[in-house]
Amino acid sequence: MNYPDYDTLREEYEAGNITAVDFVLQQSDEVTEDYHQFCKDEGLSTTSVESAKAFMDFREELFEESISN
Repeated sequence: MNYPDYDTLREEYEAGNITAVDFVLQQSDEVTEDYHQFCKDEGLSTTSVESAKAFMDFREELFEESISN
């Protein structure tokens, strides 16, 4: 699958043209896989905007943790 450029995807999300779920699922196969595993582990729906936002927060925390070490 061809995924859109991340910056383009982010702009579409911030403009309200796509949902948080679309934003997460259109990044890469790896992110999609991670998202599905996150939802499974947390007992969340993969189609829920709240789940996608929780996943984005989780990934941001991991990123910030990795750069602080």
